Amino acid sequence: MGNGPTDHRESALVISLLQMCEVTGVYNLQGGFIGDLAQCLTDKFQFAGPLARNATEALDRSLAKLGSSTSRAAAMEQALASNPATRSLFRVLRKPENRTAPLHAHSQGNLILSNALAAVAAVDGPSAIAGREVHSFGSPSINWPPGLRHQEYGFTFDPVTWLAGFDFSFSISKIGPHQYDGSGTLVSHGFKVYAQNDPSFVINRFRWGSFGVTVSLDEEGLADALVAMRGNLPRVQAVFDKLEKSHNSDSDDVAVLYVEKLQASPHRSAIVSALKLNPTLKNKLIQLMDEGWTGADEKAAIAFLRGI
Repeated sequence: MGNGPTDHRESALVISLLQMCEVTGVYNLQGGFIGDLAQCLTDKFQFAGPLARNATEALDRSLAKLGSSTSRAAAMEQALASNPATRSLFRVLRKPENRTAPLHAHSQGNLILSNALAAVAAVDGPSAIAGREVHSFGSPSINWPPGLRHQEYGFTFDPVTWLAGFDFSFSISKIGPHQYDGSGTLVSHGFKVYAQNDPSFVINRFRWGSFGVTVSLDEEGLADALVAMRGNLPRVQAVFDKLEKSHNSDSDDVAVLYVEKLQASPHRSAIVSALKLNPTLKNKLIQLMDEGWTGADEKAAIAFLRGI
């Protein structure tokens, strides 16, 4: 809502810098506060309203209305006509070159994305979206089609996330008040603030605790996630900087696991090449493992890094 073309472009650039990749954005034209709010409500009940309880029902209704000569894709596009952005995203998602691309959505964009994915599944079958990687920021969406690899991120005081209901699975990566935008406000929702707090959100995907106290941290899972970032070492560096600052007792263990797992990774050569060009991260890892008592596994990991 209230997202102009410049805002959309800047958000796409933020994702591009964070993920170190090209980004294709689908822009939802703003129509003023009342118009945007009405569109959000329509999006929220696209496949949950009185005319269709799911995307397949909507497709069947559209096919019955348009006739058997209409293709399933064209019939679905007609069903999505209330929001041109959803229709455009439906087309983008069905392109072969985009079938495995990770998806990122913020705020109302989550309603648009969930509807577009449900539409793709109705037209092309559940396998067309099975395993798709989806990252949701400040999401008001309750309904997501099954089969996704879906990760949500939310500030505790982002009221938009409250519209998605209570997280009974406790799988949403949540953090308290934002830390880096300098506004001093308690409520946070803007995408840039989400991106600025990326290290905390990455860590909290694998952390259990509250009020700054960590009860447990899945160090293996976090190390796997960091290795999966491959050559995106600035992002990896930011996570280790946050670990050192806020979870110091876990930082050396995660560093050891990261080094061990990158050596066994099929992307080892790419990560090692990136480390050669990024001595800052290499030195940070050595520092974390070399502090205090150093075990055999830490010594082996340090030796590997120094040999790069």
